[in-house]
Amino acid sequence: MTAPEAQGDGVQLGDLQVEAVAPQALTPALAALYDAGPEDVAWMAETCEAAWLVSEVQLVTGQAREVVVGAAGARPSPAHGAELLGGVFAGLRRAEVTGLLAGAARQALGRVYAFADGHLFAPEPLLQAGWREAGAYRRLEGRVPYRVAAPPPRVALVSLADAAPQVRLQALQSFEDRIGHHAVTPEAAQAGAGGFDPALSVVALDAEGQGIGVCRAALEDVDGARVARLDGPGVQPLWRHTPLRAALLAEVCARLRAQGATHLSMDSWGDTPEELAHDLGWGLHVTDETPILASAEGAPGEGGAVASGA
Repeated sequence: MTAPEAQGDGVQLGDLQVEAVAPQALTPALAALYDAGPEDVAWMAETCEAAWLVSEVQLVTGQAREVVVGAAGARPSPAHGAELLGGVFAGLRRAEVTGLLAGAARQALGRVYAFADGHLFAPEPLLQAGWREAGAYRRLEGRVPYRVAAPPPRVALVSLADAAPQVRLQALQSFEDRIGHHAVTPEAAQAGAGGFDPALSVVALDAEGQGIGVCRAALEDVDGARVARLDGPGVQPLWRHTPLRAALLAEVCARLRAQGATHLSMDSWGDTPEELAHDLGWGLHVTDETPILASAEGAPGEGGAVASGA
């Protein structure tokens, strides 16, 4: 973006400026964007490898000052470059600010994507910049399905509680090639991580005892009913042609029914159309969907020049 020429004291109302900052500098903006306390979002800033702030010169109490109008941090994603966290504050120039953040990230890192929910990141300026849909976040809900699906031969399904931490880590790495997911840390493999119940959650083991799939779940009491919360099953790529995903989901659902669960809510990121069709066929329905828009392939600095939006 080419800013209007400065006048007088060096600033002009309406100037927009994008600046690369240390990831920790994102924390106040993330807290405001997510309506949370700084202590609740500091960990998000710490996961970022790069960050940017967009400020606008505004008249504040009679003086021209730079006000942050957008913020983004790039969180590494093993197979898809980096995810943009943060977003753009409400205002008439949201498209321009989105374009500045997206352009800066694309120019610096090459491959980036964002959850274009229309609130934090609007899809229109990203699509105008050549970004395309590469996946989606979905929430599916419905009655706990009753289905029977056997795992492949010589594959065992065991409780997360009965699997060693290294095996849990291997199983959780099943998600790492999917867009919307990030590198799994050892902390995520601990029992109870993410609030999931290790007795209800299931890990798949191959004949050598390696973790090749996982489905995590928890039960919550909502208005007197037992409601299940789970993540969509994850399966290592070499096993995705088998019925393992269905077997994991069926086993978790059986455990949930045994505990009195009647309804479930399942979150998924980057599932394929075939996996979505499978879940719909089991009686679940989509209640929330956010497209994931990704920049074009390329090296940093190629075709990602910072430009203003429409």
